[in-house]
Amino acid sequence: MSTRADRTSIVVGVDDSPTALNAARWAAYLAGAMHSPLLLTYAQQRSATSAQQLAEYIHAPQSADAAHASLERARQLVYTCDPELTVNAVRPEGPPADALVALSAHARIVVVGARTAYGDRLVGPTTMQVAQHAHCPVGVWRGANGKPIPRGKPVAVGIDGTELSIPAIDHAFEIASALEVPLTAVHCWPSRIEPVGHHLEHGEQQRALLAESLAGWRTEYPDVEVIEVPVPGSARSVLNEMARDVQLLVVGSHGHPTATALLFGSTSRDLLHRTTCPVLVCRS
Repeated sequence: MSTRADRTSIVVGVDDSPTALNAARWAAYLAGAMHSPLLLTYAQQRSATSAQQLAEYIHAPQSADAAHASLERARQLVYTCDPELTVNAVRPEGPPADALVALSAHARIVVVGARTAYGDRLVGPTTMQVAQHAHCPVGVWRGANGKPIPRGKPVAVGIDGTELSIPAIDHAFEIASALEVPLTAVHCWPSRIEPVGHHLEHGEQQRALLAESLAGWRTEYPDVEVIEVPVPGSARSVLNEMARDVQLLVVGSHGHPTATALLFGSTSRDLLHRTTCPVLVCRS
């Protein structure tokens, strides 16, 4: 139970909740397609800051047994997705978010379930902390419990036309190729009233920018069918609508301070809170 994550591993945080177990199944689906080992992680808080936590600390052996049982249940579950998958497990101490961020320094992707607050709208603090501070892309599973894997649907990537989109484009092509599905490349720009004819010219410029952003990866991944979607409008609105018809939405987590940038504090955060499909956040 002391296996350390390497830079090819997909790491997933697990517990006994339906959300975490669905996230584990989705992580196994990615790991199998990308030929990566899967690392199951069950982290527990050890500091006693309340009567309940003190009782948990006193009964640490029983708690450790429960953690071991949870990891074994998750292990058996992910094997149902891919019996040939290489699966390891760790049980670090400390807050789950801190443990996942630490493991992310040696991981290919970290996967967490979108444990929500206030019903099904806002993701909780652990998910947000991992998404903000991880050293590798973070996949946040969202979807219907019992249906974690929307196979066959395209992967979508949001592109803002700057170098800061490069990590998102790179991972989107890699995953679409591994899953053998099309890639929908979405580029948005602010819609505004322009002189007659100028809106057509501006639209052509934006379509050219999108094509240029994809050119190198089209050559590197000739097997990936690319669907270009240049559209004026709000990135968060367009991508939220797009999420209904794709199996994964890939976005950048930083950008320049303009209306088209996929800033973590605005568009990316909004997508984590509201999309109906998993989101992969790629920090630049």
